[in-house]
Amino acid sequence: MIWNLERPKPALPNSYFWTWDHSTNWVLDDPGIMTYGCHNRYLKQPETFVEDYRRLTDLAAGLGVKGIVIWGFLRESHGGIEAGKKVADYAASKGVAIMPGVGTNWYGGCFYEGNHKYNIETFLKKHPDAGLVSNEWRSKDLSGWAGINPTHPLFVEWLQEGVRWLFKEFTIGGVNLENGDFIVDYSKSSNAQKENWQADDPDFFRMQFLGYNPAFRAIESLLPEKIVTWATYTGFISGESPDDKKKNAYMRCRRPALLDRMPNQAICQWTLSDMLLDEPLPLIKFLDEGMPEEVFANPHWQRNLKNPAPRGVGFAHQGSQWNRIGRYDLMISTIKEACLRAYRSGLEGVSIHGELTSRHIPAALNYLAFSHFIHFPEDTLRDFGRKTLGQVLRSEDEGEEFIEILANWDCKSITKEQEKNAEGRVDEYFNYMCRGQFLEQWKFWRWLQQCIRGNIEKYTTSFF
Repeated sequence: MIWNLERPKPALPNSYFWTWDHSTNWVLDDPGIMTYGCHNRYLKQPETFVEDYRRLTDLAAGLGVKGIVIWGFLRESHGGIEAGKKVADYAASKGVAIMPGVGTNWYGGCFYEGNHKYNIETFLKKHPDAGLVSNEWRSKDLSGWAGINPTHPLFVEWLQEGVRWLFKEFTIGGVNLENGDFIVDYSKSSNAQKENWQADDPDFFRMQFLGYNPAFRAIESLLPEKIVTWATYTGFISGESPDDKKKNAYMRCRRPALLDRMPNQAICQWTLSDMLLDEPLPLIKFLDEGMPEEVFANPHWQRNLKNPAPRGVGFAHQGSQWNRIGRYDLMISTIKEACLRAYRSGLEGVSIHGELTSRHIPAALNYLAFSHFIHFPEDTLRDFGRKTLGQVLRSEDEGEEFIEILANWDCKSITKEQEKNAEGRVDEYFNYMCRGQFLEQWKFWRWLQQCIRGNIEKYTTSFF
Protein backbone atom coordinates (compact mmCIF):
# COMPACT_ATOMS: atom_id res chain seq x y z
CA MET A 1 0.00 0.00 0.00
CA ILE A 2 1.42 3.33 -1.11
CA TRP A 3 -0.11 6.73 -0.37
CA ASN A 4 0.47 10.23 -1.67
CA LEU A 5 -0.33 12.44 1.30
CA GLU A 6 -0.67 16.20 1.40
CA ARG A 7 2.24 17.28 3.61
CA PRO A 8 3.61 20.71 4.58
CA LYS A 9 7.27 21.46 5.23
CA PRO A 10 8.33 18.99 7.95
CA ALA A 11 9.37 20.03 11.45
CA LEU A 12 11.99 17.26 11.32
CA PRO A 13 13.18 17.68 7.71
CA ASN A 14 16.14 15.29 7.69
CA SER A 15 14.22 12.17 8.67
CA TYR A 16 14.78 8.86 6.95
CA PHE A 17 14.14 5.12 6.87
CA TRP A 18 17.05 2.88 7.94
CA THR A 19 17.40 -0.52 6.24
CA TRP A 20 19.52 -3.57 5.55
CA ASP A 21 19.20 -4.87 1.98
CA HIS A 22 18.82 -8.53 2.99
CA SER A 23 15.89 -7.91 5.38
CA THR A 24 14.06 -5.19 3.44
CA ASN A 25 11.15 -7.27 2.20
CA TRP A 26 8.59 -5.51 0.03
CA VAL A 27 8.57 -8.32 -2.56
CA LEU A 28 7.07 -11.24 -0.67
CA ASP A 29 7.56 -14.22 -2.99
CA ASP A 30 11.37 -14.39 -3.10
CA PRO A 31 12.66 -17.59 -1.45
CA GLY A 32 15.76 -15.79 -0.15
CA ILE A 33 13.84 -13.48 2.20
CA MET A 34 15.34 -12.98 5.67
CA THR A 35 13.72 -11.21 8.59
CA TYR A 36 16.62 -10.87 10.99
CA GLY A 37 20.30 -10.29 11.38
CA CYS A 38 23.20 -8.00 10.59
CA HIS A 39 26.03 -8.53 8.09
CA ASN A 40 23.99 -11.35 6.49
CA ARG A 41 24.59 -12.65 3.01
CA TYR A 42 22.12 -11.50 0.36
CA LEU A 43 20.17 -14.57 -0.77
CA LYS A 44 17.32 -12.99 -2.73
CA GLN A 45 17.27 -12.59 -6.50
CA PRO A 46 19.25 -9.58 -7.78
CA GLU A 47 16.15 -8.03 -9.34
CA THR A 48 14.38 -8.19 -5.97
CA PHE A 49 16.87 -5.69 -4.55
CA VAL A 50 15.84 -3.11 -7.13
CA GLU A 51 12.12 -3.79 -6.74
CA ASP A 52 12.19 -3.78 -2.92
CA TYR A 53 13.70 -0.31 -2.93
CA ARG A 54 11.50 0.96 -5.75
CA ARG A 55 8.47 0.24 -3.57
CA LEU A 56 10.06 1.68 -0.43
CA THR A 57 11.05 4.78 -2.41
CA ASP A 58 7.46 5.24 -3.55
CA LEU A 59 6.33 4.97 0.07
CA ALA A 60 8.90 7.53 1.28
CA ALA A 61 8.01 9.96 -1.50
CA GLY A 62 4.30 9.71 -0.77
CA LEU A 63 4.81 10.17 2.98
CA GLY A 64 7.21 13.11 2.74
CA VAL A 65 10.15 11.14 4.21
CA LYS A 66 13.39 12.59 2.88
CA GLY A 67 15.76 9.64 2.73
CA ILE A 68 16.48 5.90 2.85
CA VAL A 69 19.64 4.44 4.37
CA ILE A 70 20.71 1.21 2.64
CA TRP A 71 23.30 -0.99 4.28
CA GLY A 72 24.49 -3.42 1.62
CA PHE A 73 23.84 -0.83 -1.13
CA LEU A 74 26.70 -2.24 -3.27
CA ARG A 75 27.09 -6.03 -3.44
CA GLU A 76 28.14 -8.19 -6.32
CA SER A 77 25.41 -10.67 -5.32
CA HIS A 78 22.58 -8.28 -6.19
CA GLY A 79 23.97 -6.49 -9.22
CA GLY A 80 26.75 -4.28 -7.88
CA ILE A 81 27.18 -0.89 -9.54
CA GLU A 82 24.45 -1.36 -12.15
CA ALA A 83 21.78 -2.23 -9.56
CA GLY A 84 22.95 0.58 -7.26
CA LYS A 85 22.52 3.08 -10.08
CA LYS A 86 19.00 1.86 -10.78
CA VAL A 87 18.00 2.26 -7.14
CA ALA A 88 19.67 5.67 -6.73
CA ASP A 89 18.42 7.08 -10.04
CA TYR A 90 14.84 6.06 -9.38
CA ALA A 91 14.89 7.55 -5.88
CA ALA A 92 16.42 10.79 -7.13
CA SER A 93 13.64 11.06 -9.73
CA LYS A 94 11.14 10.88 -6.86
CA GLY A 95 12.96 13.41 -4.68
CA VAL A 96 14.12 10.76 -2.18
CA ALA A 97 17.74 10.71 -0.98
CA ILE A 98 19.37 7.28 -1.08
CA MET A 99 22.01 7.16 1.68
CA PRO A 100 24.34 4.16 1.30
CA GLY A 101 25.68 2.76 4.53
CA VAL A 102 29.45 3.25 4.47
CA GLY A 103 31.68 1.44 6.92
CA THR A 104 34.72 3.68 7.18
CA ASN A 105 37.10 1.20 8.80
CA TRP A 106 34.68 -1.65 9.56
CA TYR A 107 31.42 -2.88 7.98
CA GLY A 108 32.61 -3.26 4.40
CA GLY A 109 33.69 0.16 3.18
CA CYS A 110 32.06 2.08 0.31
CA PHE A 111 31.51 -1.14 -1.66
CA TYR A 112 29.94 -3.32 0.99
CA GLU A 113 30.59 -6.81 -0.40
CA GLY A 114 32.60 -7.92 -3.41
CA ASN A 115 35.98 -7.80 -5.11
CA HIS A 116 36.24 -4.03 -5.45
CA LYS A 117 39.01 -1.58 -4.56
CA TYR A 118 36.75 0.29 -2.12
CA ASN A 119 35.78 -2.84 -0.21
CA ILE A 120 37.57 -3.32 3.12
CA GLU A 121 38.44 -6.97 2.66
CA THR A 122 39.82 -6.28 -0.82
CA PHE A 123 41.92 -3.44 0.58
CA LEU A 124 43.29 -5.62 3.39
CA LYS A 125 44.26 -8.41 1.02
CA LYS A 126 46.47 -5.89 -0.77
CA HIS A 127 47.65 -4.19 2.45
CA PRO A 128 47.55 -6.77 5.25
CA ASP A 129 49.70 -4.56 7.49
CA ALA A 130 46.77 -2.09 7.65
CA GLY A 131 44.62 -4.48 9.65
CA LEU A 132 42.95 -3.20 12.78
CA VAL A 133 44.43 -4.47 16.06
CA SER A 134 41.21 -5.67 17.68
CA ASN A 135 40.10 -6.04 21.27
CA GLU A 136 37.34 -8.10 22.84
CA TRP A 137 34.61 -5.90 21.30
CA ARG A 138 35.42 -6.83 17.72
CA SER A 139 37.60 -9.89 17.14
CA LYS A 140 38.17 -11.46 13.74
CA ASP A 141 38.29 -14.85 15.43
CA LEU A 142 34.77 -14.30 16.77
CA SER A 143 33.07 -12.50 13.91
CA GLY A 144 35.02 -13.28 10.76
CA TRP A 145 34.89 -9.56 9.90
CA ALA A 146 37.83 -7.39 8.94
CA GLY A 147 38.73 -3.86 9.97
CA ILE A 148 41.28 -1.19 9.03
CA ASN A 149 43.55 0.68 11.42
CA PRO A 150 42.36 4.30 10.94
CA THR A 151 45.88 5.65 11.61
CA HIS A 152 47.50 3.58 8.86
CA PRO A 153 49.10 5.87 6.24
CA LEU A 154 47.02 4.44 3.38
CA PHE A 155 43.64 4.58 5.13
CA VAL A 156 42.82 8.26 4.61
CA GLU A 157 43.63 8.22 0.89
CA TRP A 158 41.64 5.00 0.35
CA LEU A 159 38.57 6.24 2.23
CA GLN A 160 38.54 9.67 0.64
CA GLU A 161 38.89 8.22 -2.85
CA GLY A 162 36.03 5.83 -2.14
CA VAL A 163 33.65 8.45 -0.79
CA ARG A 164 34.34 10.83 -3.68
CA TRP A 165 33.80 7.95 -6.13
CA LEU A 166 30.49 7.09 -4.48
CA PHE A 167 29.07 10.60 -4.91
CA LYS A 168 30.44 10.88 -8.45
CA GLU A 169 29.23 7.49 -9.64
CA PHE A 170 25.72 7.47 -8.12
CA THR A 171 22.90 10.02 -7.82
CA ILE A 172 22.81 9.58 -4.05
CA GLY A 173 21.48 12.13 -1.59
CA GLY A 174 23.91 11.37 1.22
CA VAL A 175 25.60 8.58 3.16
CA ASN A 176 25.28 7.02 6.61
CA LEU A 177 28.72 6.49 8.16
CA GLU A 178 29.56 3.84 10.74
CA ASN A 179 32.95 2.72 12.00
CA GLY A 180 32.20 -0.49 13.91
CA ASP A 181 30.17 0.40 17.00
CA PHE A 182 32.45 0.83 20.02
CA ILE A 183 35.53 -0.50 18.28
CA VAL A 184 39.01 0.59 19.39
CA ASP A 185 42.27 0.00 17.56
CA TYR A 186 45.22 -0.89 19.79
CA SER A 187 48.07 -0.47 17.32
CA LYS A 188 51.12 1.60 18.28
CA SER A 189 50.12 4.38 15.88
CA SER A 190 46.60 4.60 17.33
CA ASN A 191 47.88 4.61 20.88
CA ALA A 192 50.36 7.35 20.01
CA GLN A 193 47.54 9.50 18.64
CA LYS A 194 46.00 9.60 22.13
CA GLU A 195 48.63 12.15 23.16
CA ASN A 196 46.75 14.78 21.16
CA TRP A 197 43.33 13.87 22.51
CA GLN A 198 41.29 14.85 25.54
CA ALA A 199 42.39 12.50 28.32
CA ASP A 200 38.98 11.71 29.81
CA ASP A 201 37.26 11.09 26.46
CA PRO A 202 36.17 7.50 25.69
CA ASP A 203 38.51 5.82 23.20
CA PHE A 204 35.64 4.78 20.94
CA PHE A 205 34.79 8.44 20.23
CA ARG A 206 38.42 9.06 19.29
CA MET A 207 38.24 6.10 16.91
CA GLN A 208 35.06 7.54 15.39
CA PHE A 209 36.83 10.81 14.69
CA LEU A 210 39.73 8.99 13.02
CA GLY A 211 37.29 6.94 10.94
CA TYR A 212 34.79 9.65 10.01
CA ASN A 213 36.71 12.90 9.68
CA PRO A 214 38.62 11.97 6.48
CA ALA A 215 35.35 11.11 4.75
CA PHE A 216 33.79 14.43 5.70
CA ARG A 217 36.84 16.41 4.61
CA ALA A 218 36.70 14.70 1.19
CA ILE A 219 33.14 15.87 0.52
CA GLU A 220 32.93 18.97 2.71
CA SER A 221 31.61 21.12 -0.13
CA LEU A 222 28.62 18.77 -0.49
CA LEU A 223 27.61 18.79 3.17
CA PRO A 224 25.05 21.60 3.22
CA GLU A 225 23.19 19.92 0.34
CA LYS A 226 23.59 16.22 1.16
CA ILE A 227 22.42 14.29 4.24
CA VAL A 228 25.70 12.92 5.55
CA THR A 229 25.25 11.35 8.99
CA TRP A 230 27.69 9.64 11.33
CA ALA A 231 26.73 7.14 14.01
CA THR A 232 27.74 7.67 17.64
CA TYR A 233 26.05 4.43 18.81
CA THR A 234 25.07 6.32 21.98
CA GLY A 235 22.45 8.75 23.13
CA PHE A 236 23.40 12.29 24.13
CA ILE A 237 23.07 12.13 27.92
CA SER A 238 26.19 13.33 29.73
CA GLY A 239 28.14 11.06 32.04
CA GLU A 240 27.87 7.37 32.87
CA SER A 241 24.70 5.29 33.09
CA PRO A 242 23.58 4.35 36.61
CA ASP A 243 23.05 0.79 35.35
CA ASP A 244 23.93 -1.47 32.42
CA LYS A 245 20.38 -1.48 31.09
CA LYS A 246 20.57 2.08 29.75
CA LYS A 247 24.31 2.42 29.24
CA ASN A 248 24.03 3.24 25.54
CA ALA A 249 21.85 6.26 26.30
CA TYR A 250 24.91 7.93 27.85
CA MET A 251 28.02 9.44 26.28
CA ARG A 252 30.36 8.21 29.08
CA CYS A 253 31.75 11.76 29.33
CA ARG A 254 30.47 15.30 29.71
CA ARG A 255 30.78 16.12 26.00
CA PRO A 256 32.82 14.21 23.40
CA ALA A 257 35.80 16.12 22.04
CA LEU A 258 35.08 15.09 18.46
CA LEU A 259 31.93 17.24 18.40
CA ASP A 260 34.17 20.31 18.18
CA ARG A 261 36.59 18.74 15.67
CA MET A 262 34.17 17.48 13.03
CA PRO A 263 32.90 19.81 10.25
CA ASN A 264 29.92 21.85 11.50
CA GLN A 265 27.74 20.58 8.64
CA ALA A 266 28.32 16.92 9.56
CA ILE A 267 25.12 15.45 11.00
CA CYS A 268 25.54 13.44 14.18
CA GLN A 269 23.25 10.39 14.37
CA TRP A 270 22.43 9.79 18.02
CA THR A 271 20.89 6.47 19.09
CA LEU A 272 17.59 7.26 20.82
CA SER A 273 16.62 3.66 21.56
CA ASP A 274 17.74 3.64 25.21
CA MET A 275 16.79 7.26 25.80
CA LEU A 276 13.11 6.56 25.19
CA LEU A 277 10.73 5.32 27.86
CA ASP A 278 11.11 1.67 28.87
CA GLU A 279 7.37 1.16 28.47
CA PRO A 280 5.64 3.11 25.71
CA LEU A 281 2.81 5.29 26.97
CA PRO A 282 -0.68 3.94 26.31
CA LEU A 283 -2.06 5.48 23.14
CA ILE A 284 -4.87 7.06 25.13
CA LYS A 285 -2.32 9.42 26.73
CA PHE A 286 -1.68 11.00 23.34
CA LEU A 287 -5.28 10.96 22.13
CA ASP A 288 -6.10 14.49 23.27
CA GLU A 289 -2.70 15.66 24.53
CA GLY A 290 0.18 16.23 22.14
CA MET A 291 2.64 16.82 24.97
CA PRO A 292 1.41 14.98 28.08
CA GLU A 293 3.49 15.34 31.23
CA GLU A 294 4.09 11.58 31.32
CA VAL A 295 6.21 11.69 28.15
CA PHE A 296 8.70 13.99 29.91
CA ALA A 297 8.73 11.96 33.15
CA ASN A 298 11.85 10.15 31.98
CA PRO A 299 14.89 10.08 34.27
CA HIS A 300 17.17 9.35 31.34
CA TRP A 301 15.94 12.07 28.98
CA GLN A 302 15.25 15.17 31.00
CA ARG A 303 12.82 17.73 29.66
CA ASN A 304 15.33 20.45 28.76
CA LEU A 305 18.15 18.25 27.44
CA LYS A 306 19.45 19.60 24.12
CA ASN A 307 21.44 18.04 21.30
CA PRO A 308 25.09 18.87 22.08
CA ALA A 309 26.30 18.62 18.46
CA PRO A 310 26.08 21.44 15.90
CA ARG A 311 23.66 19.26 13.90
CA GLY A 312 21.96 16.04 14.86
CA VAL A 313 19.34 13.41 14.08
CA GLY A 314 18.06 10.46 16.12
CA PHE A 315 17.81 6.75 15.30
CA ALA A 316 15.39 4.41 17.11
CA HIS A 317 15.79 0.62 16.98
CA GLN A 318 12.24 0.05 18.20
CA GLY A 319 10.22 -1.80 15.59
CA SER A 320 13.15 -3.94 14.49
CA GLN A 321 14.74 -7.30 15.27
CA TRP A 322 17.08 -5.50 17.68
CA ASN A 323 14.51 -4.34 20.20
CA ARG A 324 11.85 -5.70 22.54
CA ILE A 325 9.33 -3.69 20.51
CA GLY A 326 9.84 -5.99 17.60
CA ARG A 327 9.81 -6.01 13.85
CA TYR A 328 6.09 -6.72 13.53
CA ASP A 329 4.77 -4.66 16.44
CA LEU A 330 2.67 -1.52 16.42
CA MET A 331 4.84 1.35 17.69
CA ILE A 332 2.75 4.49 17.21
CA SER A 333 3.34 5.60 20.80
CA THR A 334 7.12 5.24 20.51
CA ILE A 335 7.19 7.06 17.16
CA LYS A 336 5.18 9.92 18.63
CA GLU A 337 7.46 10.06 21.67
CA ALA A 338 10.66 9.94 19.59
CA CYS A 339 9.54 12.68 17.21
CA LEU A 340 8.28 14.95 19.98
CA ARG A 341 11.38 14.56 22.16
CA ALA A 342 13.75 14.89 19.18
CA TYR A 343 12.02 18.07 18.05
CA ARG A 344 12.07 19.58 21.51
CA SER A 345 15.76 18.66 21.90
CA GLY A 346 16.77 20.48 18.73
CA LEU A 347 17.34 17.51 16.42
CA GLU A 348 16.53 17.90 12.74
CA GLY A 349 15.36 14.39 11.98
CA VAL A 350 14.41 10.93 13.23
CA SER A 351 14.95 7.56 11.59
CA ILE A 352 13.14 4.27 12.04
CA HIS A 353 13.35 0.98 10.16
CA GLY A 354 11.57 0.79 6.82
CA GLU A 355 12.16 -2.87 6.01
CA LEU A 356 8.66 -4.28 6.36
CA THR A 357 6.07 -4.11 3.60
CA SER A 358 3.15 -1.78 4.27
CA ARG A 359 0.83 -4.67 3.43
CA HIS A 360 1.32 -5.55 7.10
CA ILE A 361 -1.20 -3.27 8.81
CA PRO A 362 0.84 -2.48 11.96
CA ALA A 363 3.74 -1.47 9.69
CA ALA A 364 1.39 0.65 7.60
CA LEU A 365 0.16 2.44 10.71
CA ASN A 366 3.74 2.92 11.91
CA TYR A 367 4.77 4.47 8.61
CA LEU A 368 1.74 6.75 8.56
CA ALA A 369 2.42 7.82 12.15
CA PHE A 370 6.08 8.45 11.29
CA SER A 371 5.05 10.63 8.37
CA HIS A 372 2.62 12.56 10.55
CA PHE A 373 4.85 13.21 13.54
CA ILE A 374 7.98 14.21 11.61
CA HIS A 375 5.75 16.91 10.14
CA PHE A 376 3.67 17.67 13.25
CA PRO A 377 5.60 16.41 16.31
CA GLU A 378 3.41 18.21 18.85
CA ASP A 379 0.09 16.97 17.42
CA THR A 380 -2.34 14.70 19.24
CA LEU A 381 -3.46 11.30 17.99
CA ARG A 382 -6.80 12.86 17.09
CA ASP A 383 -4.86 15.21 14.81
CA PHE A 384 -3.09 12.17 13.35
CA GLY A 385 -6.45 10.54 12.76
CA ARG A 386 -7.93 13.54 11.03
CA LYS A 387 -4.94 14.88 9.06
CA THR A 388 -3.32 11.60 8.04
CA LEU A 389 -5.60 8.60 8.54
CA GLY A 390 -8.37 10.74 7.13
CA GLN A 391 -6.47 10.77 3.81
CA VAL A 392 -6.18 6.97 3.87
CA LEU A 393 -9.74 6.26 4.95
CA ARG A 394 -12.68 8.12 3.47
CA SER A 395 -12.86 11.22 5.67
CA GLU A 396 -11.28 13.08 8.58
CA ASP A 397 -14.12 11.90 10.81
CA GLU A 398 -13.47 8.27 9.94
CA GLY A 399 -9.74 8.69 10.54
CA GLU A 400 -10.45 10.16 13.96
CA GLU A 401 -12.90 7.37 14.73
CA PHE A 402 -10.31 4.71 13.84
CA ILE A 403 -7.57 6.11 16.08
CA GLU A 404 -10.00 6.72 18.95
CA ILE A 405 -11.17 3.11 18.88
CA LEU A 406 -7.59 1.85 18.56
CA ALA A 407 -6.42 3.98 21.51
CA ASN A 408 -9.27 2.78 23.71
CA TRP A 409 -8.69 -0.84 22.75
CA ASP A 410 -4.99 -0.41 23.50
CA CYS A 411 -5.67 0.61 27.10
CA LYS A 412 -8.60 -1.83 27.53
CA SER A 413 -11.21 0.93 27.84
CA ILE A 414 -13.07 0.21 24.62
CA THR A 415 -16.84 0.54 24.86
CA LYS A 416 -19.50 -1.73 23.44
CA GLU A 417 -20.55 1.08 21.14
CA GLN A 418 -17.03 1.40 19.77
CA GLU A 419 -16.85 -2.35 19.20
CA LYS A 420 -20.14 -2.15 17.35
CA ASN A 421 -18.93 0.77 15.24
CA ALA A 422 -15.80 -1.14 14.20
CA GLU A 423 -17.90 -4.17 13.24
CA GLY A 424 -20.17 -1.89 11.25
CA ARG A 425 -17.24 -0.41 9.32
CA VAL A 426 -16.01 -3.89 8.39
CA ASP A 427 -19.46 -4.90 7.15
CA GLU A 428 -19.83 -1.65 5.21
CA TYR A 429 -16.48 -2.04 3.49
CA PHE A 430 -17.17 -5.69 2.74
CA ASN A 431 -20.14 -4.60 0.67
CA TYR A 432 -17.93 -2.11 -1.18
CA MET A 433 -15.29 -4.79 -1.76
CA CYS A 434 -17.85 -6.96 -3.52
CA ARG A 435 -18.01 -4.16 -6.07
CA GLY A 436 -14.20 -3.88 -6.25
CA GLN A 437 -13.88 -0.77 -4.07
CA PHE A 438 -12.04 0.26 -0.87
CA LEU A 439 -9.99 -2.91 -0.33
CA GLU A 440 -7.25 -1.04 1.59
CA GLN A 441 -9.75 0.63 3.90
CA TRP A 442 -11.35 -2.72 4.65
CA LYS A 443 -7.93 -4.14 5.60
CA PHE A 444 -7.40 -1.45 8.25
CA TRP A 445 -10.82 -1.95 9.82
CA ARG A 446 -10.68 -5.73 9.53
CA TRP A 447 -7.33 -5.75 11.35
CA LEU A 448 -8.75 -3.54 14.12
CA GLN A 449 -11.82 -5.77 14.37
CA GLN A 450 -9.58 -8.80 14.86
CA CYS A 451 -7.64 -6.98 17.59
CA ILE A 452 -10.88 -6.20 19.39
CA ARG A 453 -12.08 -9.79 19.10
CA GLY A 454 -8.82 -11.01 20.64
CA ASN A 455 -7.62 -12.83 17.54
CA ILE A 456 -4.49 -10.68 17.44
CA GLU A 457 -2.75 -10.59 20.78
CA LYS A 458 0.05 -8.07 20.24
CA TYR A 459 -0.93 -6.37 16.98
CA THR A 460 1.56 -8.64 15.24
CA THR A 461 -0.33 -11.07 13.02
CA SER A 462 -0.26 -9.99 9.38
CA PHE A 463 -3.58 -9.23 7.79
CA PHE A 464 -3.44 -8.76 4.02
